[in-house]
Amino acid sequence: MKNRTIFFISIVLLVVNITGCSGASDYTIDLINGYYVSKTSAYNVKIYKKDIEDVKGTCLTIPVYHEGKEKEFESESVTTIGQDDRYILAKTNKDLYYILDTEEDKIYESLTKDEFDQIKKELGVSYKDKLKSIDEYKKVKK
Repeated sequence: MKNRTIFFISIVLLVVNITGCSGASDYTIDLINGYYVSKTSAYNVKIYKKDIEDVKGTCLTIPVYHEGKEKEFESESVTTIGQDDRYILAKTNKDLYYILDTEEDKIYESLTKDEFDQIKKELGVSYKDKLKSIDEYKKVKK
């Protein structure tokens, strides 16, 4: 009986360890000018602005939320980020690029790689680092 109990507890602990607990991998990453990355699941990584109560859906996010396109918003997730003192650059799992001007609260959205490079050039975006995986940034557990 004792061996059975130990075996059962071992199996339960193994399953919990393998699958993890809900929220165990949730975190945030602080970005420039009050923006942050929020990871709430393995496939839900978005960029938001801190301290904004977004009652009307007008807060800038990456990816951009559009009413009536909730499914697309939920399935798109930030994978890489770059930033300088003014701009946040991001690429998503759908190979779409975004440029967020944090001083003017303006976003260039759903760009192809060529459009992204062109707009960066027009804006004079001066970030030195290439887009980096979100895994390379310092995370704060939720």
